[in-house]
Amino acid sequence: MAHHGDTYAWKAVDQLESIEPKEFCIWHTGSGRLTVPSRRRGVPDKEIVDPYSGWTQRYEEFLERPWFGGNLPGPYSFMFKEAGTEESGSLGLSGFNWIGDHFRAVGCPADPLAKKWWQRLKRFVRANATAIPWPYPDGHGRLRAYAFPDAHEQILAGRPLDVNP
Repeated sequence: MAHHGDTYAWKAVDQLESIEPKEFCIWHTGSGRLTVPSRRRGVPDKEIVDPYSGWTQRYEEFLERPWFGGNLPGPYSFMFKEAGTEESGSLGLSGFNWIGDHFRAVGCPADPLAKKWWQRLKRFVRANATAIPWPYPDGHGRLRAYAFPDAHEQILAGRPLDVNP
């Protein structure tokens, strides 16, 4: 990402060499095109013809990732926060998010391939991470979070956790 004033330049990649603490967009290429909002009534969203060649986007506020607006059901997102902010030395709250089939009733269903990919991601997390009560440690009921091995070791060693992202 590069930006000058209120214009941002973005580019899709198939793989990241490293992951730093920030929010990422994940686009399931089989689930359809990407668009950016026109931000004007009656003007359709602009299709990103070749996301791998890049595109620009204007937005008045600072962006750390592209804003896809009403591109429903839209790309997934991944927030990575190693360090927390709620308490000194706390572990940040990272997570994957996707709107999925939430807008099916209004004619914007999720692509079956994207739903399949999301289910595979959930299986991967469950197979490679430890379920913990949420909020930790006193959470009860059905809410669970998942901690990957390094984070889980830190939690068991007493490192405090952020509750909010």
